[in-house]
Amino acid sequence: MNIRELIQRIRNRLRPRDELPDEVIVGFLRILEKVREEEASCGEVYSRLDEYVESQVHGKDAARLMPLVWEHLDMCSECCEEYEALIDVLENVEPEMSGQA
Repeated sequence: MNIRELIQRIRNRLRPRDELPDEVIVGFLRILEKVREEEASCGEVYSRLDEYVESQVHGKDAARLMPLVWEHLDMCSECCEEYEALIDVLENVEPEMSGQA
């Protein structure tokens, strides 16, 4: 179950003017903590960055295929710089390689 589904279930069960019971709030916070734990670290992103960039260069929806990498790149300027450098290299190398054939 994702966060949107959880919120919708809560909305469906409670009238908008009702306060949420403490158990619901605590459960929601636990879900948010779990989501936070699932975020990718810089090391994980760096190890998968080449795969992410190659997917993107070959016209695939890399953000959909690797959402944790995409989210991390959106938040981490250092990894984003590595991403931009790698994509720049690949985009410039591919035209050269096709010219050699």
